[in-house]
Amino acid sequence: MLRLLADHPEGLTDADLARLTGALHPAINQVCRQLAAEQLIHRDDAFRPIVNRSTGALPSLVAAAPRSDSGYQDEWFWEGKVVGLVVQHLGRLGAYVRSVADTATKARGTDIVATLDGRTLHIEVKGWPSTVYADPARAHEKKRTNPTVQAKHWMAEAVFSALRLRAKHGDDRVVAAFPSFPRYESLAAEVGPVLARAGIELWLVAESGEVSRR
Repeated sequence: MLRLLADHPEGLTDADLARLTGALHPAINQVCRQLAAEQLIHRDDAFRPIVNRSTGALPSLVAAAPRSDSGYQDEWFWEGKVVGLVVQHLGRLGAYVRSVADTATKARGTDIVATLDGRTLHIEVKGWPSTVYADPARAHEKKRTNPTVQAKHWMAEAVFSALRLRAKHGDDRVVAAFPSFPRYESLAAEVGPVLARAGIELWLVAESGEVSRR
């Protein structure tokens, strides 16, 4: 999408981008809002419809975000933040992001669907378990389950979802993405070769935004 806007300095509306990429309008709107928040594009709302223009800035690795005491969703390894880092990575690759699930509301469906080099990517994303509850009413409580134990279950869920996607979309790329923590890295080293033979990629996402494949 960034490349497309760079090729159209006059700007493109969300509808234009949806038409040119074949993506759904709501997905385009969500991605453009995210790119605008990262100051990679400018959304000119002086007139309607809103026109998206490239700021001319090249997407770079995201600076490390400071930790916040205000809640789990402020942590870089929260699932929604990891989704954002993957979307930015796809933008750097020149992919068209067709849909992004709203993880904050636990929306159903594949977390990210994109097109890259003529192939569709289906990407399942998991975060790293927090040591506190996401529910504000229980924010003062500490979870009994160790994050490293819970992470194993989260990876199992993502891999199962990826296997179902592989069965449903035989010609597409299927990816399971996780924040780069030692536990996920060791699990990826253990099961990565087997999943690769099944046509499933594992991506590890660093806090900086750098993505490595296993």
